[in-house]
This record gives sequence, structure tokens and C-alpha cells, in this order.
Amino acid sequence: MALIVALAHLLQFSLVLITLPLLVELLGLTLGAILPGAGFDQDSDNTGPAALPMRRLMIIVPSHNEELNIARCVESIAAASGSAENVIVIAHNCTDSTAEIARRTGAHVEIVNDPSLAGKGHALQHGFDYAFSVCGADAVMIVDADSTVSANITMEVSKRLATYPVVQCRYQVRNHAASWRAGVTALAFLGMNVIRPRGRDRLGLSCGIFGNGFAMRKDVLEKVPYDAHSIVEDMEFHLSLVSHGYKVRFLQDALVLADMPLSKAASATQHNRWEGGRFRLLSDWGLPLLGKVFRGKLNLAEPLIDLLGLPLALGVFALCVLLLFPTPLTRYYVAAAFGIIFLHLVVIVHASPDRKQSMRNLLLAPLYLFGRITKVSSVVRASSKGAAWVRTGRDASSDIVSHDLLAPTTVNSSQESS
Repeated sequence: MALIVALAHLLQFSLVLITLPLLVELLGLTLGAILPGAGFDQDSDNTGPAALPMRRLMIIVPSHNEELNIARCVESIAAASGSAENVIVIAHNCTDSTAEIARRTGAHVEIVNDPSLAGKGHALQHGFDYAFSVCGADAVMIVDADSTVSANITMEVSKRLATYPVVQCRYQVRNHAASWRAGVTALAFLGMNVIRPRGRDRLGLSCGIFGNGFAMRKDVLEKVPYDAHSIVEDMEFHLSLVSHGYKVRFLQDALVLADMPLSKAASATQHNRWEGGRFRLLSDWGLPLLGKVFRGKLNLAEPLIDLLGLPLALGVFALCVLLLFPTPLTRYYVAAAFGIIFLHLVVIVHASPDRKQSMRNLLLAPLYLFGRITKVSSVVRASSKGAAWVRTGRDASSDIVSHDLLAPTTVNSSQESS
């Protein structure tokens, strides 16, 4: 009996321990997102020169079998830039007509065929080399082939890169109204790619890199060579940047919109890659980051807490399990935890382009969370060291997009326009 009680206490303590990083992250960054922030014009960053005018910004579009979307993507960038002459499409291990279609848009096209170099990271590395050594770029921006951009994006990015070495544009879901699954994913995107980075930026932290819509100057890659080839290459490279003292700034008023997969299978593939990749990074980076934090590199504390945080679905499941332990402290902890999650969801809905639809999507969130919990074994497989990069299946290009998404949004304690 004593052994059973001891094991129960151990499980209870373990559940608190593994859920705490997620709750700390959600509380701190949600509060940071809703409180007034300094903003670009009132802040300074000491990681680069005070001003470095951008003569040429090249936009790299990594593409693997993107014939359905590549023309729309390049045309969107060309509309924002005035032409497609600064667009580089990397046709990476393509077996379709991506390269031919991209050429017709007027973009530079680089064909890279090497099955042993699968994954977006290798396409990006080739794109960086081509942009700087062949095109003479001062800076590069990454836009995924299934995306479109706001009309002001190249102007805003060029302006901000003159002062800040690395920036991340606001990255949201384009086809959020196409299905309930896309709608719920859009809410998750708002939390991960808008609310959290906004909170980090206003708290003076590095906002993160999300693989789409980030840009950096040439001198950054000279100091931090790109060597990120995991299945979550964006998070891996961000950890390298922060380890070298760089702070990525959040560019609220420039927008990248991407389509989310509509089928259940494609959506599962995408989420397994994201969540499995995060667990793989925790395994590879966790102890080294902890050691650096103890040695005084406190700028790495938040990225470490972020890595330690469970995916929200698993966090909610663990909290529900904690309710099986009928102690006052456990109940207080779980009540506070769900209060933090509720606050985070309220801020997400408030930032969404269609609040009524977002509220309806939240009613379906339990189905979404249950689906994520049942895929834990797939996430574990995706986190293995030998896990291969798997492309998410694409749907046909969709024109379902809210015009409200194209408007810049700001959040403070009293007002938000979105």
C-alpha cells in the first residue's frame, strides 16, 4: 500500500513538473502580448549597426512539387516588389512542373536534384549561397511556395533590416474558412505564430523563427553559418541565432499567409513533423541550453522553457489526469492552469480575423485535441534521430481568404484592430 501511495505521489509530482513550463510560457507571453509594447521605433537592438541600407533583398521560395501553388506565390511577391526579378525559386527534388511554371512568372529558378539531401534545410542552404554569391544580395527573405504576402512586405522588411539583423513577419493561415480543421489550426497558428512572438518581442526577447516570412542580412549568415537540417529547421536555426546573441524582431505589419492542409491525413503528417521535431530538438539541445543558462546566458532561458513546454493538447490531457488526485493543492494548480489556458484562448480569439467563427471553432477544439493525443505514437516516431522529412500533401490553390487578414494588427491592454 505504501508503495502505491509513493508511486501516486511521484506521478502527481511528475505531471506538475512536465506541465509547468507550458503554463509559465503561456502566462508570460500572453500577458506580454496584451500589455503595451515598446515597438520598433522606440526600441534599439545592439546586435548590429544602427543603420545599414538594403540595396537588394532577394526572396527565396523553397519548393518541392509545388506546381499547384508556385505561380500564385511568385505573383504575390512580384506584386509587393514591383517585379519577380528578386525572387529565387529553388526547385528541390521536384518531379512535376514547378520549375517550368516558376520560369514563366519571371523568377530566377535554381534546380537542385539530390535525393540524399531531402528536407527544406538543404533547399534553403542552396538558396542562401545563390542569393549572396550570384545575385549580390544584402539580405534574404524566405517565403514558402504555398503562401501569399501582403503588399507592403518587401518595403517593411527592407526598412526594418536596415536596423535589425533578423526579422520575422506575421505568419497566419490563409484558408482558415475552408474547413473546421483549417479553422482550428488557424487558431493554433495565432497562438504560436502571433500571440507568443508578439509577447516575446514586447518583453525584449527573441520572437522566434517560423520557417515562413523570416528575413536576415548577409552579415548574420557570415557569423552564424546555416547548418539546420532537422525536420524543424526553423527552430533549430533560431536556437543557433540566439546562442550567438541575436534577437529576432517581430514584424507585426508585414504578413505572410499560408494554406493549411484540409485532409485529415495531410494535417496529421504536418503536425507530427512539427511536434516530433520539437521533441527531437529538446533531446539534442536541452542539456546544452541548460548548461549555458547556468553559466549566465540568460537569453537562452526562454527558448529552453519553450522547448520544455508540452504541446497544448498533451498539456491539457496531463492536467485532466491530475484531476484524479483529489488534493487541495492539485485542484488549485489545475484551476490556475486552466485559467491561464482560458486567458490565452481569449486573446487568440480577440486577435482572430473572424471572432464569431473562431468561437464556433473552439467548440470543436476538443475533437482536435483528442486527435492530437491519439497521434502520440506517430509524434514519437517523428522525434527519432533517423526520422525522415516528409512533405505535407497539398490541396489545390484556394481563394478563400479574409480581407481582414491583410490589415495590420496591434494589440494593447485597451484596444486591438485586426
